[in-house]
Amino acid sequence: MEPAEYCLATRADIFLVQLFGFRDHEGGRRFTEALYNTARKNAKTTIAATIALVVLALEREIGAELVSAARTGDQARKALKIAHDMAERSPGLLEEFDIEVFAKHLVNNETRGVFKAINSKASTQDGLNPNLVELDEVHAHKDHDLMNVLRSAAGGRKNPLWLYTTTEGYETPGPWPELRSFSRSILEGLFKADHFLACIWAMDDDDTDEDDFNEAKWIKANPLLEVNPLLLRELRKIAINARQMPGTHGEFRIKRLNRPASSAQAWISIPKFKRCSGPVDLEWLKDFPCVAALDLANTMDMNAWRLLWLIEDRFYTWGRYWVPEDAAAQRTVRRSVPYAAWIAAGFIRQTPGDVTDYNVIEADILEDFGRFNISAVAYDPWNATQLANNLIGQGMPLQQFIQGPRSYNPAMKAFEMAYTSGRLNHGGNPVLTWNASNIVARRDVNMNLAPDRKRSAEKIDGMTALLMAFGLLVSENPAGFDHMLKNIVSV
Repeated sequence: MEPAEYCLATRADIFLVQLFGFRDHEGGRRFTEALYNTARKNAKTTIAATIALVVLALEREIGAELVSAARTGDQARKALKIAHDMAERSPGLLEEFDIEVFAKHLVNNETRGVFKAINSKASTQDGLNPNLVELDEVHAHKDHDLMNVLRSAAGGRKNPLWLYTTTEGYETPGPWPELRSFSRSILEGLFKADHFLACIWAMDDDDTDEDDFNEAKWIKANPLLEVNPLLLRELRKIAINARQMPGTHGEFRIKRLNRPASSAQAWISIPKFKRCSGPVDLEWLKDFPCVAALDLANTMDMNAWRLLWLIEDRFYTWGRYWVPEDAAAQRTVRRSVPYAAWIAAGFIRQTPGDVTDYNVIEADILEDFGRFNISAVAYDPWNATQLANNLIGQGMPLQQFIQGPRSYNPAMKAFEMAYTSGRLNHGGNPVLTWNASNIVARRDVNMNLAPDRKRSAEKIDGMTALLMAFGLLVSENPAGFDHMLKNIVSV
């Protein structure tokens, strides 16, 4: 009996065409990092093995070093085993490219390139110089150690490629939550990262629990469903168990529908928020009264300041961000968020050192106080006591904003009314849009809303400052906002 052939499905072909079909202006690869994220049993590792063979056979880099890495040695060897099997079934491939198959590695004798699996212990990986790193089941990594060591080792290659393959998993402190957030932000158009190819097969965020049992929706997370009847049969059995035994529903959602373990859902509709990217003319606005808010939630990362105007039933907002130099550098190295690009474009101001320089923040705020007609400033006293005292000493009208549902609920309702009805202009600020995409709301027993920093995917500082500013406006004119809320027309 002839051994079965490996045959890639059309949906996998699309990913490979994108990955290898686009080059930069110097002839190198356009995408130097790629994520392929699907539900279980959809050939992620087979795709990784295929990519390794293409790089080993066709890219012809002298002394190429290709590694398959994972949290466990057994997992790391899976892609190598499949590549080994593919090569042995393709004698024409071996002959044409002078590839030799060994028990623990594949070798291109002409280029001296090697594909191997590596030990999962980060401390043993110094000395590598890989041009291809395949990091499998990223969700299972409990820290960044292996990724960091491999990334630093790959710095000497002209045409490197990082491939991340994974199914969803339970939340860990490892790289997956950050990588997921980064990839989704690219796909949603929150910022550009032309070096990164993201392919995520998953149920939609707005799919309900009942949708989990709708067979027509399973293909969103299972691209091989239409060509693999065995997969459909297996999913049907697992779905029956999940419906009848609620304790197994979570595993079904995560592993078979590729849904994040966290039940956190984004609070803001980004398409609607992006439709509020109208202009913010500061020269015109400086003659109108406004309120402001300051969020100093983190001395080692982002801090935010926002101004908010209400003029003839339309809201305008503008603000500043500050980030310590070391935090910006770390984000740039990890490529998790484009801080460097935002700094270069003037959306963020970088302060020297590893913690936020409050002297810089104070000087910028006082400059705005002199320029704009600021009637009140909301602030969270956490981390801000000394700066608040300095600003009050300069005559600024600061007001403490209590961090909880009682204060945030009216502010969040007012903001929601403003952006869903198209009455907000934020100027298309990409950092604020990123903050908006991250924010998750929590509710108290009375269903009052507040931002949930712990469950939010990433930084939300600009949005919390904007919400505090809305809270000031509501407190100044509660009757007017009640009238607006009763006359919302969503766009």
